[in-house]
Amino acid sequence: MHGTTAETEASGLEMHFVKGHIAATMTLIHGLIDQDILDRDRLDRFFESFLSELPHTANTMSLRIVLDEWRKGLRSGDPEAELRSRLFEVIQGGRVS
Repeated sequence: MHGTTAETEASGLEMHFVKGHIAATMTLIHGLIDQDILDRDRLDRFFESFLSELPHTANTMSLRIVLDEWRKGLRSGDPEAELRSRLFEVIQGGRVS
């Protein structure tokens, strides 16, 4: 059974909020890396450790996908400008080929 229009709209608004929150967090991380406050390698190792402890469930799948995309950017060594240009690709589900 499908929810009401109000429930669907609320769900859509919640998703936009979550996507905005992810984008803001990624922007903060990129800013800290750009200022040499965060080390890419250490951050990647942190994410690797965090992911290894995270259960493999449907509830954690989207978080895993986002963190995996972040880790790809951290390991690639791409300049911050390149990482920032792909900011919304991650929260939209990846690049469109």
